[in-house]
Amino acid sequence: MPLLGRNAVILKGAAEIGYCSSVTVSIDVDLVKEYAVGGANPDKPAFLASGNKSFKVSIDKMYVDGAHATDVLNGTTLTIEVRPEGTGTGKPKITVSNVILNSWELSIEQDGVIMESVEGEGTSIAWGTQ
Repeated sequence: MPLLGRNAVILKGAAEIGYCSSVTVSIDVDLVKEYAVGGANPDKPAFLASGNKSFKVSIDKMYVDGAHATDVLNGTTLTIEVRPEGTGTGKPKITVSNVILNSWELSIEQDGVIMESVEGEGTSIAWGTQ
């Protein structure tokens, strides 16, 4: 059954990130691909394998203070935990470990709330339960 996004909880370490409007967690895998001259299928890879992996996180939230910008400037290593169904025993969680935030952006519009966006990349991702 689909989940309602507003029930999700996002943690930075043990603290909930308040005023989140969206979070994206992604996995990217490089392909190692080589072609060979001649042979029966020179237009198809002669070698294809999974290569380096990256685990990215982006968070959009209402601006409260400069804590996330400071994390970017300091190269702070964080754990980001996404709880798609909210908090509760046995509910799922996705943990991105050793995240270093490498981008911060502040957006101000005359007719809206001041927003900030942060992006980073971790060394691993794991699925589990609370």
